[in-house]
Amino acid sequence: MNTMKKIAIIVFRVVIISIFIILLTIVLFKGFVKLKELFPGYEKAHASQFFEGIDEDYTYVVFEDQPLALLHYPVILEDKIYLPIDFVIEYLNPNFYWDEKESTLTYTTTQDVVRMKSNELDYFINDKPLKLNMPIIRMEDSSAYIPLDLLGKFCDYEVKYNDELDLLVIDDVKRDSMYGSIRKGKVKLRITTSENSNYIKKLAEGEKVKIYEENEKWYKVRTEEGYIGFLQKNSIEDITNIVGKQEEWLPHPPVPGYEGKVNIAWHQVTNVSANSGLINALEGVTGLDVLSPTWFALSDSEGNVSNIADVSYVNWAHDQGYQVWALFSNSFSSTITHDVLSSTEKREKVIKQILALSAIYELDGINIDFESIAKEDGIFYVQFIKELTPYLKKQGLIVSVDMYVPSAWTAHYDRTQVGSIVDYLIIMGYDEHWSGSKESGSVASIGFVKKGISDTLKEVPKEKVILGLPYYTRLWKEELIDSEVVVSSKAYSMNRAYEILVENKAIIEWNEEVGQYYGEYDIGEVTYKIWLEEERSIEEKVKLAKEYELAGVSGWKLGLEKDEVWQVLKDYLKE
Repeated sequence: MNTMKKIAIIVFRVVIISIFIILLTIVLFKGFVKLKELFPGYEKAHASQFFEGIDEDYTYVVFEDQPLALLHYPVILEDKIYLPIDFVIEYLNPNFYWDEKESTLTYTTTQDVVRMKSNELDYFINDKPLKLNMPIIRMEDSSAYIPLDLLGKFCDYEVKYNDELDLLVIDDVKRDSMYGSIRKGKVKLRITTSENSNYIKKLAEGEKVKIYEENEKWYKVRTEEGYIGFLQKNSIEDITNIVGKQEEWLPHPPVPGYEGKVNIAWHQVTNVSANSGLINALEGVTGLDVLSPTWFALSDSEGNVSNIADVSYVNWAHDQGYQVWALFSNSFSSTITHDVLSSTEKREKVIKQILALSAIYELDGINIDFESIAKEDGIFYVQFIKELTPYLKKQGLIVSVDMYVPSAWTAHYDRTQVGSIVDYLIIMGYDEHWSGSKESGSVASIGFVKKGISDTLKEVPKEKVILGLPYYTRLWKEELIDSEVVVSSKAYSMNRAYEILVENKAIIEWNEEVGQYYGEYDIGEVTYKIWLEEERSIEEKVKLAKEYELAGVSGWKLGLEKDEVWQVLKDYLKE
């Protein structure tokens, strides 16, 4: 009996102890979980927390302190690294341009145009053939890749490959950088600026990191392997600052042949025989430096360039001391512009024609006047400017472009990029109200012109900006038709517009707000209005060019101006 009792007691004790152990385990586990929630900092973070999709079969990219999510990722073929061209253009160098239809990669600088065909070892610098060690490649999905070794010829970046993570780490050597070393090991690289956050890895004493951001206690850093996280400031020593590699800056060369600010006149020429009218058009003109005859234009979607130039025109102009910057237009056709500029081969064809024509007629410059370009074609227009300009400069020509006043609907002309490439950007400081306007108004009120200048200077340096002036005005006709005011207009020269107001006994008064003389008159039920352009209104505009220290002015068009305008321009531009 005593034995049975002892056994029962032992069993009871075992059960009690087991229950206690189970309960204690539960309590300890819950406490562990709670502690883990409160103090997670001892736990190593999974790689997916800082590289999204790192376990996928991709070669990932860290650009400085940013892991990148890309449409196409780098590939490694036969131990060679290839970078997707769309990544290169967006992050490394926007001067590359990929023509998917023609499988051609173009790279432009201020001096050279480089072209490469996919899967070919031949490439061309300014049409001179050279050999590649490895070609750019094109994948089945039409994406294209450039060898990292070849990219080094065109981009200043430091690239390291982390084989363990299959990761490319890219640094921009043009940026100023800050580096430091781990003071003592083992220091945990945290995923956030909290001592309780999980850590990415432990860093050893002396290990180097690149520093990006800081607050009172923490640095955001990147390790040499490419890990990005946060370290407490007191864990880093030997802070070193490195100045980024400076890009070579080429000063804007002065245009030879005249003193002071440049004075240009566009000369509208509609056929070859019209060139003979130049001498009469220049009678009484003083202080003019450059003639820009409207000679060349895109004539069709195949990239042919029409030509109505005359060599005797250039010879006579040069003998009189004028430069000739021939105007090259897109015929105001958005369709032709798209068809030609969207094709690398057609752009090349156009460029060769312009170069040949410039040489034949011994031109001093080319004035590019491409208007009515569709928004989606802006990228092609900019690429054309980037490709044409180096060739023209190698021939010693001055390159200028005509540009609308800045607005949301002309942003695709990319003044910033175009202005960095060409010699001059000419603001077309007119057509505030144009032939298709639904209301009467000034062609170029002083407020309109001032805003056009100030907005342009936000994107283009003043030394490159020329103000386009209107040598014409519009007679506006307002008539009531079916209870609605219908507006139409016709352009007139400065002299003829004034004569019309005088003939109709209109009262002509200076309007300070628009910076012009204004007059109106009625004939029956029809009202006529004119905001005059003449020497005083032109003076107000030229004052702005002087105030903003612009490079000069250009007038549309020769033959519509009053004689008095030339002395006004001379007084302000040649003082």
